Amino acid sequence: GIFVAQDHETAAQFYSLAADQGNVCAQYLIGFLCERGKGTKRDLGEAMRLYRAAAALRGVRALGSMGVCLEEGRGVAQSKAEAAASFAAASELGGADATFAAGMRYLDMIGKVNAPKSFILQQAVSNLALAARL
Repeated sequence: GIFVAQDHETAAQFYSLAADQGNVCAQYLIGFLCERGKGTKRDLGEAMRLYRAAAALRGVRALGSMGVCLEEGRGVAQSKAEAAASFAAASELGGADATFAAGMRYLDMIGKVNAPKSFILQQAVSNLALAARL
């Protein structure tokens, strides 16, 4: 905390109250705490539920975290396609980290999908250049 001792439990309580009221930032933050087990029980399923709720309200950071969870199968079945869609959605909303992640996912697709290599490289370069500008 700033000017006070860090207290994840109290933070989780306040974030939960705000998340229950539909606050997108609080939904992301309590999801983050649930994912890591800080101030609350570690619950990856609940973290994903909260990330999805925040993502539905166009929460950029939630979309990025949701993408990571989907990519790694944390709290949900692993889905690289859904992860890529989540990163792309966050990128469209101006999320620099997600835009970078989307660019890296395109590079990872080279030779693995039925698409021209030049198209994949163009998408990768476009996303990585945009991330650098954000």
